[in-house]
Amino acid sequence: MIDIPTATWCRNMAKQIREYRVRESRRAKSVRLKMSPRDGLVVVVPRGFDVSRIPALLDKKRDWLERAAAKVEEWRKLLVLESPDWLPERIALRAIGREWVVEYRPTAAPWAAAVDRNGDRLLVHGDVGDQKKCRDALRRWVGRKAHEHLVPWLERLAADGGFQVNRILVKTQRTRWASCSQRHTISINRKLLFVPGRLTRYIFIHELCHTVHLNHSRRFWALVRDQEPNYTRLEEELRQAWRSLPAWLDTR
Repeated sequence: MIDIPTATWCRNMAKQIREYRVRESRRAKSVRLKMSPRDGLVVVVPRGFDVSRIPALLDKKRDWLERAAAKVEEWRKLLVLESPDWLPERIALRAIGREWVVEYRPTAAPWAAAVDRNGDRLLVHGDVGDQKKCRDALRRWVGRKAHEHLVPWLERLAADGGFQVNRILVKTQRTRWASCSQRHTISINRKLLFVPGRLTRYIFIHELCHTVHLNHSRRFWALVRDQEPNYTRLEEELRQAWRSLPAWLDTR
Protein backbone atom coordinates (compact mmCIF):
# COMPACT_ATOMS: atom_id res chain seq x y z
CA MET A 1 0.00 0.00 0.00
CA ILE A 2 1.26 3.50 -0.87
CA ASP A 3 -0.51 6.48 0.63
CA ILE A 4 -1.43 9.80 -0.91
CA PRO A 5 -2.36 12.92 1.09
CA THR A 6 -6.03 13.98 1.41
CA ALA A 7 -8.79 15.55 3.72
CA THR A 8 -8.70 18.51 6.23
CA TRP A 9 -5.56 20.02 7.77
CA CYS A 10 -5.60 21.18 11.39
CA ARG A 11 -2.62 22.86 12.99
CA ASN A 12 -0.97 25.08 15.65
CA MET A 13 2.12 23.22 16.67
CA ALA A 14 3.57 26.35 18.30
CA LYS A 15 0.98 26.04 21.05
CA GLN A 16 1.44 22.27 21.13
CA ILE A 17 -2.20 21.60 20.26
CA ARG A 18 -2.01 17.93 19.39
CA GLU A 19 -4.89 17.31 17.04
CA TYR A 20 -4.56 13.95 15.38
CA ARG A 21 -6.46 10.85 14.39
CA VAL A 22 -5.48 7.27 14.98
CA ARG A 23 -5.51 4.61 12.26
CA GLU A 24 -5.06 0.97 13.22
CA SER A 25 -3.17 -1.14 10.69
CA ARG A 26 -2.81 -4.92 10.66
CA ARG A 27 0.46 -4.48 8.75
CA ALA A 28 2.05 -2.03 11.18
CA LYS A 29 4.77 -3.44 13.41
CA SER A 30 5.37 -0.18 15.26
CA VAL A 31 3.87 3.31 15.59
CA ARG A 32 4.25 5.54 12.53
CA LEU A 33 3.47 9.25 12.20
CA LYS A 34 2.13 10.75 9.00
CA MET A 35 1.42 14.41 8.32
CA SER A 36 -0.21 15.75 5.16
CA PRO A 37 -1.83 19.03 4.07
CA ARG A 38 -5.36 17.68 4.17
CA ASP A 39 -5.27 14.88 6.74
CA GLY A 40 -3.13 16.65 9.29
CA LEU A 41 -1.41 14.35 11.76
CA VAL A 42 -2.26 10.64 11.51
CA VAL A 43 -0.85 8.15 14.02
CA VAL A 44 -0.71 4.64 12.54
CA VAL A 45 -0.63 1.96 15.24
CA PRO A 46 -0.51 -1.85 15.28
CA ARG A 47 -3.61 -3.74 16.31
CA GLY A 48 -4.14 -3.77 20.05
CA PHE A 49 -1.84 -0.81 20.70
CA ASP A 50 -2.56 1.16 23.89
CA VAL A 51 -3.59 4.56 22.47
CA SER A 52 -3.09 6.21 25.88
CA ARG A 53 0.65 6.03 25.11
CA ILE A 54 0.32 8.28 22.05
CA PRO A 55 0.63 11.73 23.77
CA ALA A 56 3.95 10.73 25.34
CA LEU A 57 5.22 9.42 21.99
CA LEU A 58 4.25 12.67 20.28
CA ASP A 59 6.05 14.67 22.94
CA LYS A 60 9.25 12.76 22.15
CA LYS A 61 8.76 13.59 18.46
CA ARG A 62 8.19 17.30 19.07
CA ASP A 63 11.08 18.49 16.88
CA TRP A 64 10.03 16.28 13.97
CA LEU A 65 6.41 17.38 14.33
CA GLU A 66 7.33 21.04 14.21
CA ARG A 67 9.48 20.59 11.10
CA ALA A 68 6.79 18.53 9.41
CA ALA A 69 4.11 21.06 10.33
CA ALA A 70 6.11 23.90 8.79
CA LYS A 71 6.59 21.97 5.56
CA VAL A 72 2.94 20.93 5.39
CA GLU A 73 1.83 24.53 5.90
CA GLU A 74 3.77 25.45 2.76
CA TRP A 75 2.08 22.61 0.87
CA ARG A 76 -1.35 23.66 2.19
CA LYS A 77 -0.90 27.14 0.71
CA LEU A 78 -0.19 25.58 -2.67
CA LEU A 79 -3.37 23.50 -2.48
CA VAL A 80 -5.65 26.51 -2.05
CA LEU A 81 -4.25 28.25 -5.14
CA GLU A 82 -6.36 26.06 -7.40
CA SER A 83 -10.09 26.02 -6.79
CA PRO A 84 -11.83 22.65 -7.26
CA ASP A 85 -14.52 24.57 -9.19
CA TRP A 86 -12.01 25.47 -11.88
CA LEU A 87 -12.40 23.56 -15.16
CA PRO A 88 -9.25 22.71 -17.15
CA GLU A 89 -8.48 23.89 -20.65
CA ARG A 90 -5.78 21.24 -21.01
CA ILE A 91 -5.29 17.84 -19.38
CA ALA A 92 -1.84 16.27 -19.31
CA LEU A 93 -1.61 12.59 -18.37
CA ARG A 94 2.09 12.48 -17.51
CA ALA A 95 2.15 8.74 -16.87
CA ILE A 96 1.50 8.02 -20.55
CA GLY A 97 3.06 11.19 -21.97
CA ARG A 98 -0.07 12.61 -23.61
CA GLU A 99 -1.97 15.89 -23.44
CA TRP A 100 -5.47 16.93 -24.53
CA VAL A 101 -6.96 20.34 -25.29
CA VAL A 102 -10.40 20.51 -23.66
CA GLU A 103 -13.33 22.11 -25.48
CA TYR A 104 -16.68 22.79 -23.79
CA ARG A 105 -19.71 22.77 -26.10
CA PRO A 106 -23.22 23.45 -24.73
CA THR A 107 -26.14 21.35 -25.97
CA ALA A 108 -29.72 20.81 -24.83
CA ALA A 109 -28.80 17.59 -23.02
CA PRO A 110 -29.44 17.60 -19.24
CA TRP A 111 -26.10 15.84 -18.60
CA ALA A 112 -22.45 16.34 -19.57
CA ALA A 113 -20.14 13.86 -21.27
CA ALA A 114 -16.47 13.87 -22.32
CA VAL A 115 -15.32 12.22 -25.55
CA ASP A 116 -12.05 12.12 -27.49
CA ARG A 117 -11.86 13.99 -30.77
CA ASN A 118 -9.00 13.80 -33.31
CA GLY A 119 -6.48 12.32 -30.90
CA ASP A 120 -5.41 15.39 -28.93
CA ARG A 121 -8.80 17.06 -28.36
CA LEU A 122 -11.29 16.31 -25.61
CA LEU A 123 -14.85 17.47 -26.13
CA VAL A 124 -17.09 18.05 -23.12
CA HIS A 125 -20.65 18.53 -24.33
CA GLY A 126 -24.09 18.80 -22.80
CA ASP A 127 -25.00 20.95 -19.81
CA VAL A 128 -21.54 22.53 -19.63
CA GLY A 129 -22.89 25.44 -17.60
CA ASP A 130 -23.05 23.06 -14.64
CA GLN A 131 -19.48 22.77 -13.36
CA LYS A 132 -20.21 19.72 -11.24
CA LYS A 133 -21.54 17.82 -14.24
CA CYS A 134 -18.45 18.80 -16.21
CA ARG A 135 -16.09 17.68 -13.46
CA ASP A 136 -17.96 14.38 -13.14
CA ALA A 137 -17.68 13.87 -16.91
CA LEU A 138 -13.95 14.56 -16.80
CA ARG A 139 -13.47 12.14 -13.91
CA ARG A 140 -15.32 9.41 -15.80
CA TRP A 141 -13.09 10.06 -18.79
CA VAL A 142 -10.00 9.74 -16.58
CA GLY A 143 -11.37 6.43 -15.28
CA ARG A 144 -11.74 5.13 -18.84
CA LYS A 145 -8.18 6.18 -19.63
CA ALA A 146 -6.98 4.35 -16.53
CA HIS A 147 -8.65 1.15 -17.71
CA GLU A 148 -7.27 1.68 -21.20
CA HIS A 149 -3.66 2.37 -20.24
CA LEU A 150 -2.89 1.56 -16.60
CA VAL A 151 -4.48 -1.89 -16.37
CA PRO A 152 -2.61 -3.35 -19.40
CA TRP A 153 0.60 -1.73 -18.14
CA LEU A 154 0.26 -3.43 -14.76
CA GLU A 155 -0.62 -6.73 -16.44
CA ARG A 156 2.56 -6.56 -18.55
CA LEU A 157 4.74 -5.83 -15.51
CA ALA A 158 3.15 -8.75 -13.66
CA ALA A 159 3.78 -11.12 -16.56
CA ASP A 160 7.37 -9.92 -17.05
CA GLY A 161 8.16 -10.32 -13.36
CA GLY A 162 6.34 -13.62 -12.86
CA PHE A 163 3.88 -12.17 -10.34
CA GLN A 164 0.42 -13.66 -9.83
CA VAL A 165 -2.37 -11.07 -9.94
CA ASN A 166 -5.92 -12.35 -9.77
CA ARG A 167 -7.74 -9.08 -10.38
CA ILE A 168 -7.05 -5.41 -11.10
CA LEU A 169 -9.48 -2.70 -10.04
CA VAL A 170 -9.45 1.00 -10.91
CA LYS A 171 -10.65 3.10 -8.00
CA THR A 172 -10.75 6.68 -6.77
CA GLN A 173 -8.95 6.22 -3.46
CA ARG A 174 -8.52 9.35 -1.40
CA THR A 175 -5.58 8.17 0.68
CA ARG A 176 -3.76 5.57 -1.44
CA TRP A 177 -2.00 5.42 -4.75
CA ALA A 178 -2.66 1.70 -4.85
CA SER A 179 -3.15 -1.36 -2.63
CA CYS A 180 -2.95 -5.15 -2.74
CA SER A 181 -5.27 -7.59 -0.98
CA GLN A 182 -4.59 -11.05 0.40
CA ARG A 183 -6.36 -12.48 -2.64
CA HIS A 184 -3.88 -10.77 -4.97
CA THR A 185 -6.34 -8.12 -6.07
CA ILE A 186 -4.51 -4.90 -6.87
CA SER A 187 -6.49 -1.68 -6.71
CA ILE A 188 -4.96 1.26 -8.56
CA ASN A 189 -5.90 4.91 -8.30
CA ARG A 190 -6.85 6.62 -11.55
CA LYS A 191 -4.85 9.62 -10.28
CA LEU A 192 -1.73 7.65 -11.20
CA LEU A 193 -2.23 8.94 -14.74
CA PHE A 194 -1.16 12.41 -13.55
CA VAL A 195 2.24 11.52 -12.10
CA PRO A 196 5.44 10.83 -14.09
CA GLY A 197 5.56 7.40 -15.68
CA ARG A 198 8.58 6.29 -13.63
CA LEU A 199 6.55 6.81 -10.43
CA THR A 200 3.51 5.01 -11.80
CA ARG A 201 5.72 2.09 -12.77
CA TYR A 202 7.33 2.04 -9.32
CA ILE A 203 3.95 2.01 -7.57
CA PHE A 204 2.94 -0.95 -9.73
CA ILE A 205 6.15 -2.78 -8.79
CA HIS A 206 5.59 -1.98 -5.12
CA GLU A 207 2.11 -3.53 -5.19
CA LEU A 208 3.25 -6.52 -7.25
CA CYS A 209 5.85 -7.26 -4.58
CA HIS A 210 3.01 -7.28 -2.06
CA THR A 211 1.58 -10.29 -3.87
CA VAL A 212 4.63 -12.13 -2.52
CA HIS A 213 5.07 -10.38 0.83
CA LEU A 214 1.93 -8.69 2.18
CA ASN A 215 3.94 -6.50 4.54
CA HIS A 216 6.89 -4.12 4.56
CA SER A 217 9.43 -6.59 5.89
CA ARG A 218 13.10 -6.79 4.90
CA ARG A 219 12.26 -9.54 2.45
CA PHE A 220 9.64 -7.29 0.85
CA TRP A 221 12.07 -4.40 0.36
CA ALA A 222 14.73 -6.80 -0.92
CA LEU A 223 12.28 -7.95 -3.59
CA VAL A 224 11.41 -4.34 -4.43
CA ARG A 225 15.13 -3.58 -4.79
CA ASP A 226 15.55 -6.52 -7.16
CA GLN A 227 12.75 -5.19 -9.33
CA GLU A 228 13.67 -1.49 -9.04
CA PRO A 229 17.20 -0.70 -7.78
CA ASN A 230 16.42 3.04 -7.54
CA TYR A 231 13.37 2.55 -5.33
CA THR A 232 14.60 4.78 -2.49
CA ARG A 233 14.89 7.78 -4.82
CA LEU A 234 11.46 7.06 -6.25
CA GLU A 235 10.02 6.83 -2.73
CA GLU A 236 11.33 10.34 -2.09
CA GLU A 237 9.78 11.62 -5.31
CA LEU A 238 6.43 10.14 -4.35
CA ARG A 239 6.28 12.39 -1.31
CA GLN A 240 5.93 15.36 -3.63
CA ALA A 241 3.90 13.65 -6.36
CA TRP A 242 0.52 14.78 -5.02
CA ARG A 243 1.39 18.26 -6.32
CA SER A 244 0.81 16.90 -9.84
CA LEU A 245 -2.86 16.27 -9.10
CA PRO A 246 -5.42 18.82 -10.36
CA ALA A 247 -8.03 19.94 -7.83
CA TRP A 248 -10.96 18.99 -10.08
CA LEU A 249 -10.04 15.31 -9.59
CA ASP A 250 -11.09 15.55 -5.94
CA THR A 251 -14.68 14.36 -5.58
CA ARG A 252 -15.32 16.42 -2.46
